Amino acid sequence: MAVRGRRRTQAIDWARTLKKLSGLTDEELRRAVEDNPIVAEIVWRAWEVAVGTASEDKRRLLAKVAAAALRGDADALVDETPFLLRTVIALDPAHVALLAIIAAPRLVHEGQPGAPWEIDRKELRLRWQAPDDLLDPALATLEREGLIDGKRGLGGGVGHWMLGPYGARFFHFLQEVGEADPTA
Repeated sequence: MAVRGRRRTQAIDWARTLKKLSGLTDEELRRAVEDNPIVAEIVWRAWEVAVGTASEDKRRLLAKVAAAALRGDADALVDETPFLLRTVIALDPAHVALLAIIAAPRLVHEGQPGAPWEIDRKELRLRWQAPDDLLDPALATLEREGLIDGKRGLGGGVGHWMLGPYGARFFHFLQEVGEADPTA
């Protein structure tokens, strides 16, 4: 019963957050969902995951994706928003923080190989605030979701990472909704 009560509270809080972020009235929200099956699916799937996660950050990001769908042009949303939603569902806040680090501009140290848009394992370990043994699974998740590309080093293993094309699109979305802080 406690779990059911917690989920109910999270569902209500998420709906309030969605309404606030969308800037729409109750009637406008209802119409947007009823008139567009794509928007309805996005809102439903985001709500479903939001109710089941303990992460407030993930619930907020899910609400931002759903709010973008509710406010936006339906034709433009057909391609991008369902992908953004699936990506948010697949990631935890730690993945988003790691992605922001990979995407964040930084200086390339003199004498080190690699372009300024690449980051190596040493720098990732220094900047990502998580235990070292979680780095490889987190990088694998970002690669699986098509967000980053690894570049093999001389030893054959992946030594540098950079945003892939979809990763750049997703990171741009994170910047638009204020979730792209590499220090968070």
